[in-house]
Amino acid sequence: MGYISLSKFIEIHKNPDKKTVEIIEQISVAREQGNLKLKGKLKQRLTAFTPSTFIALRDARKYTNIQAFTGLMQIDLDKIKTEQEAVDLKDHIFHQHEEIVCAYLSPSRRGVKALMRIKPPSMIGGIYSREYAIDKYKAMHKAVEREFEEYGYFDSATKNSILPLFLSYDKDIVFRNLDECKIWTKEKWIDKEYENLNTTQTFKYNSDGSRNRATDLVINAINGIVDNGHPQVRTASLILGSRVGAGYITRWEAEALMENLIKSNSYLQKNIRGYILTSKWGIKNGINNPKYY
Repeated sequence: MGYISLSKFIEIHKNPDKKTVEIIEQISVAREQGNLKLKGKLKQRLTAFTPSTFIALRDARKYTNIQAFTGLMQIDLDKIKTEQEAVDLKDHIFHQHEEIVCAYLSPSRRGVKALMRIKPPSMIGGIYSREYAIDKYKAMHKAVEREFEEYGYFDSATKNSILPLFLSYDKDIVFRNLDECKIWTKEKWIDKEYENLNTTQTFKYNSDGSRNRATDLVINAINGIVDNGHPQVRTASLILGSRVGAGYITRWEAEALMENLIKSNSYLQKNIRGYILTSKWGIKNGINNPKYY
């Protein structure tokens, strides 16, 4: 449809038209009713943006049609349990991360959307081809994901720089001037992909006594994950870490157990490395809160 300024983007999220508000209210109701099919259909009626890239008017949303990167990165924290928690998390990340230009609630009111200022990858000559620039963007996104992993709701899908961002409504959107924002430059390049172990046998930890009690709950929790992975991996890892702190299992054994469980879970295949990092964070922090039987 065309281009829009950052200030206008913020303004229409703060004060959208009546039609947009009505659609977003219907999305919220559909979400509460568990009608995901209707929620998806309603979402498609909202205006969408590609905030991270410039694509020529009337060109399709394809990597090959990227003209340049805008210097903004889309952040999505999704599937938060309550609207109040989403509101609190929105305010928290905005004040904790000075690179964030704006943060607001998603159309479902159970997520937080944000735009972060980054150093835009260049596509001008030399090694900075379009392909390299796209990979560089993904490396910056991976570094951001690592920074945000402690929150447990980070959606790695936003590594796709042409992913559409649907219009939302939040009269309490928080924002700062672009020139007041720090510029994110950190990168995390992935040297190799983790092997997909989806077809392997589920990891079984053979032990007895207190060690078995320390691991059975975690094994069942991870094996049962079919949705909303990060919060569940985080919780299970914190529990396992508390058992490490109590001396029932070593930290090395706990990390190895979690890694094998993650690699053998079908749902967690989409972001194995991210889930493993979350598990290590949880174990490390759980150690400080030992739990005894």
